[in-house]
Amino acid sequence: MLNVDQYREQGIVFPAGQLDLVGYIDRYRAYQALSHQHRGKDTYLKVHLVSQWISEIAHDPQIVDAVEQLVGPDIVLWSGDWNVKRAGTGDYVPWHQDAPYWNLSSDNVVTVWIAIGDVTAANGAMQVVPGSHVDGQIGEIDAKGKVSTAYDEGQRTTDDDCMFPFAHLRESYDDRAIHVELKSGEYSMHSINLIHGGGPNPSAEDRIGLGLRYMSADTRYKGEIDSVTAIRGNCERPWFVYEPVPDGEFSPAGLAALNEALKYPSGFGEAKRKR
Repeated sequence: MLNVDQYREQGIVFPAGQLDLVGYIDRYRAYQALSHQHRGKDTYLKVHLVSQWISEIAHDPQIVDAVEQLVGPDIVLWSGDWNVKRAGTGDYVPWHQDAPYWNLSSDNVVTVWIAIGDVTAANGAMQVVPGSHVDGQIGEIDAKGKVSTAYDEGQRTTDDDCMFPFAHLRESYDDRAIHVELKSGEYSMHSINLIHGGGPNPSAEDRIGLGLRYMSADTRYKGEIDSVTAIRGNCERPWFVYEPVPDGEFSPAGLAALNEALKYPSGFGEAKRKR
């Protein structure tokens, strides 16, 4: 049972649960191999649209039941993406909240972050500032114009090692932060307003996580139609177009759904992060 009180107080619960993900690192590698065959590159965003097994994780009742306790009975999946921190590089995630980047109409949004392999401080685990969500959104990112347009245009204001193209919070939170360490298959759940980030991965293996971004169906991208997957309840809203469930791995229908979804704000135009 999810500790809802802890989530409300801390902005995060970890581990919030555990899935049986034995062998999923190999499945991730096979996924990216298929991506290269069909798209000529890795695929990190909207990954639930091209992979049936990832879609099944996104619809897993254990996860969705926990999400319902936080956002209510009408649930959509705003996006799903691989969170990969490459081994032996300087790649890092800056201190930030998700809210300024996502431009959504409410904070009735939760990220489920699933560890595909063990995640530790030694391989670049996410760091969070517990309780930092209570003040809501703070600061602004330094993109010019609309965030989704800035992604599409390839704007960048950060250094080459930063995994985000735009900066947000410039204060250091190192003295208040904790590492979110997870065993393979465990997942955390955190608020859209939680301050978090993470240093490089100096280990010999990539750190791999799957981030699933759920929200209430009454939440929307401000001022625009957006692309989502209906998960549970009454999800029919005029501000959404709805994504299909994939029929296999990188099938023609799944690839078409991905290409369509990437046109919308939740797809970030595939420019969300440097890879």
